[in-house]
Amino acid sequence: MFEIAILSNEEEDAYKNFLEKCEWSLIQHCTEWRNTIMDLGKDKPFFIIAKENDKIVGTLPLYYYECELGNLLTTIAWHSISGIVCSETNASLRAIYKALLDYCLVLARDLNCTAISVATNPFLDDKEYYLRYFKPDYVLENFIQYINLGDIFDEKGNWIHPNYLRRNNLIRNLKKAKSQPTRISEEQTQGNVDEWFKIHEKRMKELDATPIPKRLFDRVLKNMIPKGKGKFLFVLDEEKIISGGIFIFNKRIMDVYMMSIESEHAKYRPNYLIVDHMLRRSRENGISIFNWQSSDVRDSGVYKWKEQWGSREGISLYLTKILGSISEWRKLDYHALKEAYKWHYVLPFNLLKSNSSTNFTTKGELTLFLQSSKKRLERVG
Repeated sequence: MFEIAILSNEEEDAYKNFLEKCEWSLIQHCTEWRNTIMDLGKDKPFFIIAKENDKIVGTLPLYYYECELGNLLTTIAWHSISGIVCSETNASLRAIYKALLDYCLVLARDLNCTAISVATNPFLDDKEYYLRYFKPDYVLENFIQYINLGDIFDEKGNWIHPNYLRRNNLIRNLKKAKSQPTRISEEQTQGNVDEWFKIHEKRMKELDATPIPKRLFDRVLKNMIPKGKGKFLFVLDEEKIISGGIFIFNKRIMDVYMMSIESEHAKYRPNYLIVDHMLRRSRENGISIFNWQSSDVRDSGVYKWKEQWGSREGISLYLTKILGSISEWRKLDYHALKEAYKWHYVLPFNLLKSNSSTNFTTKGELTLFLQSSKKRLERVG
């Protein structure tokens, strides 16, 4: 029998020790990311934990978003997912999942939520537990791209992946990037973040996408950088920043959270420089997974850009359980719902407008991804 509760301040040290034992814990499971989201003032975090003999053995981070159209409890907020992770790998695993998922449904009802959405960890083979115990009304299959650094480096840090050992577009652009009068900066200053945000804002407007709010960049600088859970990287032409990115990480998994480039300087290939630098830094610091996160569709330029670096593909399920009336949602179009639940995933939009319920789709552009469709960020290179 497991004790299920909300993580308290007094348990945070024990929680951090627990995450160290979880091979596939993500930065989104960490209190540093929780504090960053909480500082934005839109979400109330509920980190559910399972304990056995007073020892934490599992967790499911959730965020409560209050809205007049219907309250939402979700793991999928601000370009990120988490899902359940456990320190146990024995027969009790199923029981931990069931206990956490049962509790999250009770919590969602107590908070008068119209819906609850959870995502599965793309690095864990645990989807059957969610489908069996959560019993979602809506299911979206989402893919990510990631690099297993063991695929591209040997133990001494030499390239071993075929894509790096022959003449191709990747190698030509890397050589061009390294021949430019540019340099990498890891100076984690407010001034550099402010300057790069202007580039991000401009680039998103060029792509007809919504910029990530400046306050999130600032909160990452405040909450995560000092704790060694994130890094800003900048490319400079002389003293001018022309490209940059935010990278967030826990233990062995690095997330490429955002990259934005000054389009006038794309000829310098600065994002090739950034990725090459961060791949090497990641390996040096014991990170084994470089997680690009998702792209819109598999035949997009962004997908192919990531693929050339030796990327694999992983699958995550976005699962939604309806707990109240969604009649108000059905009345509104995509843009109105996107504005109401900005930066939060709700459910697949095409299914909302039909009489269907549980279904699988890979049409990312049809989902209510409620941010700007990460359409995305990069036009990298």
